[in-house]
Amino acid sequence: MRTRNMVAGMVVALLAGAFGIAFAGEAGGGGRGGFDPARIREMMSTRVKETLKVNDEEWKALQPKVEKVQTMSREITGGGMRMMGGRRGGNTDQPAAGTAEQPQSPLVKAQADLQATLDKENATADEIKTKLTAYRQARELAKQELAKAQAELRELVTPKQEAQLVLMNLLD
Repeated sequence: MRTRNMVAGMVVALLAGAFGIAFAGEAGGGGRGGFDPARIREMMSTRVKETLKVNDEEWKALQPKVEKVQTMSREITGGGMRMMGGRRGGNTDQPAAGTAEQPQSPLVKAQADLQATLDKENATADEIKTKLTAYRQARELAKQELAKAQAELRELVTPKQEAQLVLMNLLD
């Protein structure tokens, strides 16, 4: 039991150290609870650029493709927020989905509709089934769009870079 607690403590310490930059403690730091998702995305983007060993000019062509794949992957997996006990509405520190700044994807809308139906006390089985079917269809379409975005990214990289992107779970 004691060993398990020590291991858990070390994991927490390592994670805190690895992502410490993205948490509050610095002036003006972050969003909810000091967590700064924009900073995390920036760090991830820098990591991809460095891993691929591209210059600024090459990165200008790759970055939008990489970000599109990352965004679509997060949407399909739900961003991991549910798995980690996160809130349903997503990140409140980003522009709300469906606004001019952050348009709502069909998958995010279908997910929100399904969740709203599940949250209703008197939702019927038919209502739930209808929303679940719509969500599954939107998720399947999003997977197809992700495959297309991954193919577009794959066209721009060398075999070595492609292998790096596969290891980073950005390409299949």
